[in-house]
Amino acid sequence: MYYTKKKTSFGLKITARQSFALLLFLFSCGQVISQKQDYVWLSGYASDVGFDSSSNTLYGTSVLNFNYTPRSIYYDSIQMNFDKTNTSYCDNDGNLLFYTNGIYLANSLDEKIENSDSLNWGGLITVFDPNMYKNGYRTMQGILALQDPAAVQQFYIVNTYNDTTSLGFIEMKKVVYHHLDLSANGGHGRVEQRDQVITAGELSVEMACVRHANGRDWWIIVRQQKTNCYRRMLLSDKGIEVIQPDNCLGLDFPDDDVGNFAVSPDGARIAHYCPRNGVQIFDFDRCDGLLSNVVTIPTPGLFDSGYYFGGACFSPNGRFLYIGATVYVFQYDTWAADIVASVDTVAVYNGSMNPFGSYFITMQMGPDGKIYESCGNGEKVYHVIERPDEKGDSCLFRQSYIQLPTFSGGVPNFPNYRLGALAGSPCDTLTSINEQAAQEQTIKVFPNPAS
Repeated sequence: MYYTKKKTSFGLKITARQSFALLLFLFSCGQVISQKQDYVWLSGYASDVGFDSSSNTLYGTSVLNFNYTPRSIYYDSIQMNFDKTNTSYCDNDGNLLFYTNGIYLANSLDEKIENSDSLNWGGLITVFDPNMYKNGYRTMQGILALQDPAAVQQFYIVNTYNDTTSLGFIEMKKVVYHHLDLSANGGHGRVEQRDQVITAGELSVEMACVRHANGRDWWIIVRQQKTNCYRRMLLSDKGIEVIQPDNCLGLDFPDDDVGNFAVSPDGARIAHYCPRNGVQIFDFDRCDGLLSNVVTIPTPGLFDSGYYFGGACFSPNGRFLYIGATVYVFQYDTWAADIVASVDTVAVYNGSMNPFGSYFITMQMGPDGKIYESCGNGEKVYHVIERPDEKGDSCLFRQSYIQLPTFSGGVPNFPNYRLGALAGSPCDTLTSINEQAAQEQTIKVFPNPAS
């Protein structure tokens, strides 16, 4: 499965002096690189069935391709089945490189990548749900694909690993990584390391991921269950390490509430939504990975009414936080003096069934600046917030707006790949590297000689 972008040539006449000035401008701006790692979204299940004539139903993969304007939506017959655990990775030009459902990895040729089968194997699959091996892992925000800062063609696949207790309950045991070398095996890829434990304990199944202020490394955040403590992991050119001590603040969770993280596009805030306990909004320091200045927002009555799941997402300008609470979508103005009082209900579930119930669950911002929301239970639709930077009803929430070719369990999980270094940051650990690279750069002028 290849996704390519059309190349366009332009006819342009400029003088030698203009050429020189243009080259100097480009050199001063540095290398301009597209960042389209999240441009191809995959979802769907029962891909091996294809078209079921007995029920007149098409199974397989739905693709949202943002290399087109507007985005292109179409069917694909790849064999991978996706449930809640879902991510993919494109190159800088938006060409799909690999994707995963948390059970195995596939490359752009839809081949199972060597040594990637049966990832995250444990009691959750062998005891609790054997069908998960075929259908895909089931943790929302439970997987990340991040480029290795030390190697261009190598990647870290980071995921939360679940297991079952002696009583048969699901319990998050650890965070692990698998190291993928996409250049290995003749360019077909190979997982060189797998199931490497980063940290263990009673941890949440969801992860937040934010680019470090240096513009290269990544912070990964998980919560310890039944506490108000958050654990920081740092991915750098040295690998992944846990940074101590844990960051403890905010609500002290009395239970194992499963939640959803949201990171503002500038990386300055992280929201954590748990249906049983409410919403917490933190300031986030991209230098040291610490949370601070928590604002707690209760969501009373939702969990007691049977609304167990939901999602969260910031608007592109970072002002509004959207909470999908199964049958409601709330908008909070994080720039308001009283964030709690700023709440506005921008959507109420209209009862639509496609075919199970088009509820409001996980959210993901698209490269086009719109917010896409899944139903979480195998519907053939996505909801869309067309203008998420607008207040109240002006945000234009559209229920069941995207019609998908196949059933979908959720949206892929992506960090903000386009977030760069923090300007003026006191923790720019890459200064010496950048200075060395700048000294090694050369510039060619054409035509040469020129007056």
